[in-house]
Amino acid sequence: MRTPQTRIGRLALGTAAALLTAGAVAAPAAASEGVSDDKQSKGNHQLSVSPTSGPAGTTVTVRATCEPAGGAASEALRQPIHLKRNDNNQWVGTGQIKREGLRTGQSYPIRVTCVNGNQQTGSFTVTATPSGGASAGFGGSQDGGGYATALAVGGGIAVAGAVGYAFTARRRAAGNHYY
Repeated sequence: MRTPQTRIGRLALGTAAALLTAGAVAAPAAASEGVSDDKQSKGNHQLSVSPTSGPAGTTVTVRATCEPAGGAASEALRQPIHLKRNDNNQWVGTGQIKREGLRTGQSYPIRVTCVNGNQQTGSFTVTATPSGGASAGFGGSQDGGGYATALAVGGGIAVAGAVGYAFTARRRAAGNHYY
């Protein structure tokens, strides 16, 4: 039987953990709000680019926090992205990364010039285009072998588990639980 002190102690520990978790979640949000206010007053904004990397031909979404004087431009884009105002007071547009003429591994800046003269900048990094499927396990092989040992070990573990289950079930049925 548990004593009341341990229950109270566990309740206090759980409450403290919940408060620390809430503080850990709220602190970065409060800090980022303060940073964005400072950035707005200085005119130094980040342009949000999503996704920030991918193969040539990727469709990207660009978000600006200022009214753009033109579209989002970059040598990586097929054409400048026209931005429209959304409900969150952001300017959003979608465009496509070029399919040719870009270097894999290179990061390309994407810029928006605001009506007030400030610039917002983000970037997109070109990655290699994946080819073929991901290696995810034993799958088939062209030479037909190489997995015999691994499959034998896995089969042995499965058989041992089945024998252990049968032994435990038989012992319980007999009512002999203590040896």
